[in-house]
Amino acid sequence: MLSFDRTGSVFLIKFIALFACAVFVTKTGSDFVFTLSGQSNNIISAGAANVPVRDENRLAMASVVLSAPDQVIKLGFVGDIMLDRRVKESIIKNGEGDYRFPFWRAVNILQKYDILFGNLEGPISAGGEDQGSVYSFRMDPRSAEAVKFAGFDVVSLANNHIGDWGGEAIGDTVNHLDKEEITHVGAGPSPYSPKIINISDTKLAFLAFTNVGAKRGDIAFISKNDKVILQNEIEKAKASADIVIVYFHFGEEYQVEPGADEVELAHKAIDMGADIVVGSHPHIIEKIEKYKNKYIAYSLGNFVFDQDFAPLTMQGMLLEARVENKAITGVTGKTVKINQYFQAEIEE
Repeated sequence: MLSFDRTGSVFLIKFIALFACAVFVTKTGSDFVFTLSGQSNNIISAGAANVPVRDENRLAMASVVLSAPDQVIKLGFVGDIMLDRRVKESIIKNGEGDYRFPFWRAVNILQKYDILFGNLEGPISAGGEDQGSVYSFRMDPRSAEAVKFAGFDVVSLANNHIGDWGGEAIGDTVNHLDKEEITHVGAGPSPYSPKIINISDTKLAFLAFTNVGAKRGDIAFISKNDKVILQNEIEKAKASADIVIVYFHFGEEYQVEPGADEVELAHKAIDMGADIVVGSHPHIIEKIEKYKNKYIAYSLGNFVFDQDFAPLTMQGMLLEARVENKAITGVTGKTVKINQYFQAEIEE
């Protein structure tokens, strides 16, 4: 039979009390972290897979978390998103017509970013008139809801396919994105102007330009010689934001290295005040360069596309940029694989 003197009894009582407090704090703390992470345990049945439901309060909750000291804002960038042609056929055949299907295998990772950006490679519309491009893309209006579901907060419309079905389809695209509260930049009304997003008291300005495709008034077209336009818009963005993000749709298709014109244009953007430059259009990944202590990702390749004629076009990059104290402090690249059903899969 155990016996305790007075000192031993006091020690035992303190130990039990301390253990109980530790259990309580651990349980409460884990619930708090889980709640603020912006993820949900709820699932819905979507065809053949169970897909996490997107938490519509994700940005609001991220703001709460990121208001704490020494926290990092995580930005995610991906390349070309195209939900027409054979991707659409796969959505109908394999996804039972659910336009979220191409994102099912990536959504859990995508939704972890505080701001997620991608290039929307074509209009979202049921109208317009085909302008006669060799490859004319037009995405079903349900695509806007799918892009929202995937977690995208900002999309670029500055590319060579946004005008495939004319001005009416561009207007429809803007309206569909506005309805889903997805920020768009690079086409539509005032296509050259920056869009500002404020998160945790850090203001991010997004600019988007293309130097491929038709030159028209409702698309932000730019060349390496358009110094005045580029400088004016970057200065405008710099005056309103802490961080300026410039997207370029540029380069030669299927080239593994950026050309001299792309390097010159990207360097100019940094020289003029951009904090990071990201690009796409070649449909394959190109290098990440550090220039004047700023980062340039020349091509993020494809994110959702149907170019299964080569391994390099069936992959892309998810670029993660970390923001601390209102500055970009580093970037990380993650490989994106596009499977046989044209779904994006992200390797961690």
